[in-house]
Amino acid sequence: MGLRSLSKLTASVVALALMTLSSSAMATLLNPGTTVAPGATASPAAAALVVDSGAQPFTSVDGTSFSGTLRTQVYTNDAGNPFGLAGLTFTYLLTNNGPDALERLVTVNFSQWSTDVGVNATLVPGAVPISADRSAGVGKSIGWDYTGSPGIGAGGNSALLVIHTNAPGFLQVQNSVINGSVAVVNSFGPNIFPEPTSLGLIGLAGVGLLRRRK
Repeated sequence: MGLRSLSKLTASVVALALMTLSSSAMATLLNPGTTVAPGATASPAAAALVVDSGAQPFTSVDGTSFSGTLRTQVYTNDAGNPFGLAGLTFTYLLTNNGPDALERLVTVNFSQWSTDVGVNATLVPGAVPISADRSAGVGKSIGWDYTGSPGIGAGGNSALLVIHTNAPGFLQVQNSVINGSVAVVNSFGPNIFPEPTSLGLIGLAGVGLLRRRK
């Protein structure tokens, strides 16, 4: 093969790779009122950790269905975030003590922000949700749904659930774990007010609240 032919072949391979990467990034874009199958992501590799909730415990309101933990981490400078390095990436890790399987996690406070969802089962192997959905309107809530699968069984955990956003700040929220019964658990989500200075201050206040509760 001549040098010119090799150059053309290399250019074609690069172009195809770029098209594939672009299409896979767009496949996980999650707009309000839609449902997608979350694709694989390498996030948050090489990103800077902003805050870590630690393993926050939860118990179902009926006291018998399930208990477990949710760990939320927030990152910046994530090269895998399609909305840019300044946008925050949120990750969620569920563990289940049982006895019942977990079927759904609802994460909140994404109103008016762009979101892109993915699963990193390479970094944290575990149960992968069937779909991710976002509420209509301003799109406050994002649900990670295991309905139609075995769910997260007793003694198991989820794969790492990842939400990329263009939000510049965060605060403390309460998310919901569901399987017929429901539990609420401390977590982090984007701040709904788009003023970066205020966002940072309120986010730090949220960290203080969470630390005092631990």
